[in-house]
Amino acid sequence: MNLRTAALTLLFVTGAAGAEAPAKVAADSYGLSKEQAVEVCKPRGEHEYLARLVCPDSEHATFERSGNFGERTPLPDDLSDDATNRLIEDMMGYKALQPGEADYHIVDGYEVACGETKIRVYLDMYHCDAPRPTRAPAGFSIIN
Repeated sequence: MNLRTAALTLLFVTGAAGAEAPAKVAADSYGLSKEQAVEVCKPRGEHEYLARLVCPDSEHATFERSGNFGERTPLPDDLSDDATNRLIEDMMGYKALQPGEADYHIVDGYEVACGETKIRVYLDMYHCDAPRPTRAPAGFSIIN
């Protein structure tokens, strides 16, 4: 195992320092919870999506990356090292998920501001097969 793989494995298994425990997901928490993260393609897709968000006052939102917040779906307790390595390789290769396959991708959080009001929006940048998102989190509109 090389240093990069070891570091990614540690990050993938433990999550980020700011990782939060899984929470119940509200009915309309699109983009506002890890479990309902906005699906985009790579960091560029994150930035393009966030740049399309519009605040209630019709101004564009500003945003800054807060960090990663661990897996979208908690990893099984009995996941072997080989299975963990395969998940990391698939994620780093932006491999498409199969129908019904659990999404263990690492989720990024961004602090999104409308004036003085700030919220965290969660994005999953490992969905390069997904169409460009057209929904906005509650409280925002989006330029399509």
